[in-house]
Order: sequence, then C-alpha cells, then structure tokens
Amino acid sequence: MDNRLITFSSAFLLLFIFISGGVNKIINFQGTVDFLETKINAIQLNTIFIAAIAVAILYFYVNLVTATQVMNAPLFVLISIALLSIPALAHFKKTSKRLIYDSAIVGVIGLLTLGSLLILYSLYTNKYEEYAYIATIGLATFTAMTILIFHFPTDPSEMISFTKNLSIFGGLMLLSQRFIRA
Repeated sequence: MDNRLITFSSAFLLLFIFISGGVNKIINFQGTVDFLETKINAIQLNTIFIAAIAVAILYFYVNLVTATQVMNAPLFVLISIALLSIPALAHFKKTSKRLIYDSAIVGVIGLLTLGSLLILYSLYTNKYEEYAYIATIGLATFTAMTILIFHFPTDPSEMISFTKNLSIFGGLMLLSQRFIRA
C-alpha cells in the first residue's frame, strides 16, 4: 500500500474529530456560544490554572524554536495571545460582550473544518505544507485551550477527557513535524 495513502488515512482518523466538531458547531451555533460563555465564566483563576497556561506556552515555544521556519516567531505570538485570552476573558467575564464569544466560535468553526481539510489536502498533494503546518499547530493550540477550559485535570470527572485530549494534542504535534522542511 502507498505510504502517502496510509499517512493520509491515519491523519483523517486523527482529524475526523475536528471536522465533525466543526460541523456540529455550525448546526448548534447558539448552544455552542452559550456553553463557551458558561465555561469561561466558571473558570477559577488560581495558581494551577495560570501555571498550566504558562507550561502550554513554554511547550509551544520550545517546539517552535526547534523548527526551522521563518513563521515561527509570529506563530508563537499568536499562540500566546490565544492562550492568554482565556484568563483575560475569565477575569473580565462581566464586561465581555456576546460578540466576542460569537466571533470566537466562528473562528473555531473555520479552524476545525477548513484547517483540517487543508491538512488533508496538503498530505495528499504535498502542496501548501507551510499552511498545513500552521493549521496543525492551530488545531494543537485549540486542543490545549479545550483542555484548559473544558477538561482541566483538577476536576476528577474530567480525567478521561483530559488524557484523551492530551493524546490528540500529541498526535497533532507529531503530525506538524511532517510539514517541516529543513
């Protein structure tokens, strides 16, 4: 069997959760926005949570520094801003406007669906690899944010979801290495 086909089908299995999640968010847009707002408002800004964000940013920094691409500094800044937006939204939860949550979900839908399809297209054609790299890191960032917002490990009932998402995160970071050219 062709190695490219094996890589493509394996990546499809990894990315299917994002594609179906994006479609589900389109179908249930308002419910998704309401759920995000509820979860953000419930975040406890304690030392463990802030440390987890710092570790996530540090992990991305170390990973991106080892890659040999020009876009790494801007990409790291975008990832850091995205991760730091979680405590910012939690801190300013009373003044956050509904438009912020609507815009966030629209961005998530685009990342989950279009980003996943771009990755699959790039794997199949070997085109647009630099964009596929960004999409893969974007999905990994989304997964890290999902862990921080929805499946934080201090809640014992979230341990299975936490470990599942951590595994998906690892798979995405591994897949991102496929798009790095020396």
